[in-house]
Amino acid sequence: MDSREKAWHGLRAASLSLIPGLGHLYLGEKRGYAIVAFAIALFLISRLLWAPAELLYLSMIVFSGGDAYSIAKRGHGLL
Repeated sequence: MDSREKAWHGLRAASLSLIPGLGHLYLGEKRGYAIVAFAIALFLISRLLWAPAELLYLSMIVFSGGDAYSIAKRGHGLL
């Protein structure tokens, strides 16, 4: 896979991360399941119990997208 394909693959994974963890699942990362479960729980908390948790959810979207892109492009995540 050349650099251009890796970039497009990473952009697809990052765009799927609008629901955190789906980009990781697209790339075959097993930790994506835990990320999706945590994201759903955080989203429900932000909607039902504590509105400021929405900022945590939005930051999780950004981090998950960047991490998925990094995994596709470099082979390892941000952490």
